[in-house]
Amino acid sequence: MPVIPELSSPFPLLGLSGGIAAGKSFVAGKLAARGWAVIDADALAREVVLPGSEGLAALVATFGPACLRPDGALDRAWMAAHVFADDAARARLNALLHPRIETLLAARLAALPSTTRGAVLDAALWVERGRAHHFDAFWTVDAPEELRVERLMARDQLTRDAVLARLHAQVSAPERALHADLVIPNDGRDLSGILDGAVQTLLSNWKVRRARTWRAPMPAPFTADQLREVLATLLSRGGDYGEAFIERRQAHALGMDDGRMEDVLASETFGGSLRLMDGETTRFADLIAPGFEELLEAARTLAAPGTGQPAEIPTLTLKVHPTPSPVERDLGRVPLDEKVALVRSAEGLARAHAEALRPGALKQVSAGYGDSTQRVWIAAVERADGTWTGRLTEDHRTQVVLRVNATAGDGQQLQSGYQALGETRGFELFTDEAVTHTAHEAVRLAMQALEAQPAPAGTFPVVLSSSAGGTMIHEACGHGLEADLALAGMSAFAGKLGQKVAAEGVTIIDDGTLPHKRGSQAIDDEGNPVSRVVLIENGVLKAYLQSRKTSRKMATEPTGNGRRESYRHLPIPRMRNTFLAAGSEAPEAILRDLDRGLLVKHMGGGQVDTVTGNFVFQVTEGYWVEKGEPKYPVKNATLSGCGPEVLRQLTRIGSDLHHFDIGTCGKDGQGVPVSDALPTILCPALVVGGTAEPLPSVI
Repeated sequence: MPVIPELSSPFPLLGLSGGIAAGKSFVAGKLAARGWAVIDADALAREVVLPGSEGLAALVATFGPACLRPDGALDRAWMAAHVFADDAARARLNALLHPRIETLLAARLAALPSTTRGAVLDAALWVERGRAHHFDAFWTVDAPEELRVERLMARDQLTRDAVLARLHAQVSAPERALHADLVIPNDGRDLSGILDGAVQTLLSNWKVRRARTWRAPMPAPFTADQLREVLATLLSRGGDYGEAFIERRQAHALGMDDGRMEDVLASETFGGSLRLMDGETTRFADLIAPGFEELLEAARTLAAPGTGQPAEIPTLTLKVHPTPSPVERDLGRVPLDEKVALVRSAEGLARAHAEALRPGALKQVSAGYGDSTQRVWIAAVERADGTWTGRLTEDHRTQVVLRVNATAGDGQQLQSGYQALGETRGFELFTDEAVTHTAHEAVRLAMQALEAQPAPAGTFPVVLSSSAGGTMIHEACGHGLEADLALAGMSAFAGKLGQKVAAEGVTIIDDGTLPHKRGSQAIDDEGNPVSRVVLIENGVLKAYLQSRKTSRKMATEPTGNGRRESYRHLPIPRMRNTFLAAGSEAPEAILRDLDRGLLVKHMGGGQVDTVTGNFVFQVTEGYWVEKGEPKYPVKNATLSGCGPEVLRQLTRIGSDLHHFDIGTCGKDGQGVPVSDALPTILCPALVVGGTAEPLPSVI
């Protein structure tokens, strides 16, 4: 196995990041004063382009001699102005510099003495590069935007517009915070206490954290040599790509209804599948509990129609990828009695809270628990430009969820409230506080619905709160950004790469590296490491979500979005954690300026046509608003509109990106776990469906 710096260093590794002028270098200096070694990626970036370096020669070959000063050094001001105004140029610059910087970083890290207290890896782009989960801890430095503007204008003698362009070209502070173990507020306050406590905590637990993030390889059902032989057999009569996917899964489900434990289910599955791609042709086989000889026989069967030459299968060496979702309490080691007690506790908490809020109103409570522990091993080989490459990867994935549904009545109506708590964590997710909040929230929604008034009908401005989750982004926009639908012409975004498809400031991201989110994992179901994919940036369509198959058709790279429900299914492009990036407006200001319309705090299910983007969604918690104030809760409301049109109309985007809804996304008969989010936004015109008398539309 190749040496991985993150695994081999005998001291903790701290990833440090922050936006321009937030003060991460200032914080790095504070850590250096506490005895930490600081490796500054910005300094390394300057080093790899020194006069006479191979890196500078590569820049000149790409950008031309205009990027040089008269003395032959890189003209950094010219380069900054050039790349901040051109996304493609910035991508080319990053592609040239990042590998060279990482090679130099690894060398500097390896040269540190073993007695080093800890190493700070200081870089601005850890989140953008999908690397924030590669460290023993990840901290980010933040400061108010206005303070950052003042600092940058004074430091670099730039105009305010130029400064804002640089700030907004980077990941927003709320998005960085989603990845961070610690957000350091560098707004002029004394940071000594914050840093001392955080350093002490990291020094005390970094070895445990590293072992959870970089999980030790698991005993595999088949050896690397056996899988290589299977792939050689699979491609013995031609083909461009061969793959073996092996899966072992354990799952539990508990269901309680009206005080009775109705369901106690446990399952364990073991299976494998083989896939062969030859041009536009795909051949696939799945097997239940296969042995080595059965895999070989299936490989022979799939290979039989081929007429080409055998592949040159390289040696397969296991590559380890860190998980963005370290687990503290392995679900397989939690006794069933404890899981049963959790469900009973949630049900009891819901009943007690309902009685305290409105005695006698609660009619029914159901609580459910589900967990899944999945282990996968993926071996694949591929031919590109006449050369065969291979990879062998593995992943250990954990999903767990608690669901509470409460039904309340007042003699004339029944209303329900639902709340779910789920992440890619172990049983440690279920703290007393989290379970209590889940149960109480389900009851609150049911009780409030009894008092709600019928929703008005008409076309109105709608404020979607961040607590509503990203259902609209996922359904009305996200599916249309999956490459298979775009290739088939079944997407409103088909054929629009590089075109303006949304309002300025609208950025949509799909990120499989977010810690503990329901769509996060170390690798996708084709063995590609997960990544952060910017789909729409400042209104411009930048990319689609790619699987191996679609990326071959579109002559691009896989994005880590090839997902499958199980070994019985082919991988297809799927979302993971999809969200609208945060803006800069205070959410309360967006609501305050709503003269008349609807505030939505929770969304339900709905339907969408991916070809047109037209959608209809249910509102499970909404309020009628007049003059910026919620007047009363509404019930039986729906929202209708067109997803791409909503994106084009967005003008106000809040800064409060923090709540991710969870679910299981269905597509082509497969279900995979996902999450989605958005900040508070104003939709200037949506059709509100309701059962009250129609009101004159504002629009």
